[in-house]
Amino acid sequence: MREAVSKKIMEQSEHINSLTRVELTTLLKWHKVLKPVVGKVDERRAKWKVILESGKAAPYHEQWKDGEEGAMIKLESEAVSMRETAFCCLKEQHKQELLATFKTIPPEEEAEFMKELKSAGKEGMNHWFKKGKTEYDDDDEGVI
Repeated sequence: MREAVSKKIMEQSEHINSLTRVELTTLLKWHKVLKPVVGKVDERRAKWKVILESGKAAPYHEQWKDGEEGAMIKLESEAVSMRETAFCCLKEQHKQELLATFKTIPPEEEAEFMKELKSAGKEGMNHWFKKGKTEYDDDDEGVI
């Protein structure tokens, strides 16, 4: 997108002094200038002038093909399962780690550990151990 906007700016601008701060920033970002937003308009014009005088070609970005665009549109319109979100994956990982910890606790410490877990939440963590499920693991898979 930056490439298209930059090309449009270049086509419409007859002189470097007619470029605005925003246009200069866009052009500098397009050419991957370090810190393109630093400096006043005159400094940005100077940076752009150096690029123009050097004849440096703009970076090439491969254009999307029709199939790729269609696949992206399809992905954007599909519902995402809560199980596929980073949050739920992390929650599942924590649950598995807690289960692994529980399995390594000596029998004499189990009662104290379960007491702590039960006081951790309204229903207590024991609820999840019995069911082996999270709040998102119902028959109707949650979607966002």
